[in-house]
Amino acid sequence: MPLNTGILEIYHFGMKVASKETGGALELQQIRERSPKIQQVYDMVLKLAPTDAPVLIQGEEGTEKELVAQAIHFNSLRRDSPFIPVNCSAYPQTLLESELFGHEEGAFNGAIHQKIGCFEKADKGTIFLDRIEDIPPISQMKLLRLLQSKEFERLGSEETIRVDIRLIATTNKDLRKEVEKGTFREDLYYQINIIAIHLPPLRQRKEDIPILVEYFLEELSIKGAKRIKYLSSETMQVLMKYDWPRNVKELENVIQHAFLLAEGETINKDLLPSRILNEILAQKEEEISSFEENEKRFLMKILQECNWNKLQVAKKLNISRSTLYGKLKKYNLMTKPIRILRK
Repeated sequence: MPLNTGILEIYHFGMKVASKETGGALELQQIRERSPKIQQVYDMVLKLAPTDAPVLIQGEEGTEKELVAQAIHFNSLRRDSPFIPVNCSAYPQTLLESELFGHEEGAFNGAIHQKIGCFEKADKGTIFLDRIEDIPPISQMKLLRLLQSKEFERLGSEETIRVDIRLIATTNKDLRKEVEKGTFREDLYYQINIIAIHLPPLRQRKEDIPILVEYFLEELSIKGAKRIKYLSSETMQVLMKYDWPRNVKELENVIQHAFLLAEGETINKDLLPSRILNEILAQKEEEISSFEENEKRFLMKILQECNWNKLQVAKKLNISRSTLYGKLKKYNLMTKPIRILRK
């Protein structure tokens, strides 16, 4: 199938890519084909961007939550101020607090100079806390105070610092359950969960796959020394049948894999990773097995209803006797089972 080159600026969610030429702005782009689920995300971004309300973005790993956070920031009044991302799961608990709030020289072993924290760097802008559920309890308390009063202190300092920030956070977990388990503060949960956006996994919006594939190939063609113009129908069928447990990120990696191996202008099915092809093959075998089992049970039911009169069965199923005999032979149902009576 030929690729439409008219969506060069479309990114994972139909958002224009940030660039130096556009001043780093992410613009929401109207496109012809997109799933209703992602249209709802667009609508939420449009409504939330002009406000300063905290936003909690929920979704599985690989659903591109940071991209939505960027879209909110770059379409807000804070677009010309910093957007500071922090992956809360990437730091040990002892270092995360320093990363967020900063520290003074000598605040702890290894603090050989003053450090400006991410909250201070994000002043007048947006701080993006990825996987907020991984923030330790003591830092949760400080974060709650900062959100309520706009004030905090660096580690090892008594000087109060005021900041004006907007918080956008993500989570891969059900924070309500984390509150019930006692691992996440209930008051902080309600503070950050004023507005929530749920990003559906790719398996629930497969109609977006052709658009995403088109974008990825266009970007790879621009960066590389070759251009892919076609995607075989068999290849697209495989992509549409696969469930994408790692979501958009996994699709991007698969397309890059196929692009690098392609020698012509077409991506054929055999260029996809073997694990994808094996998964689809296993699905087909399971579907065939399930279909045959259901067909056998259905034939047994009709045979019993007709007291194993094959002519009546053929008439009831509206098939020829030869077709019926072929099926009965396939499932070893040519003769009526003998009932063994026990005294």
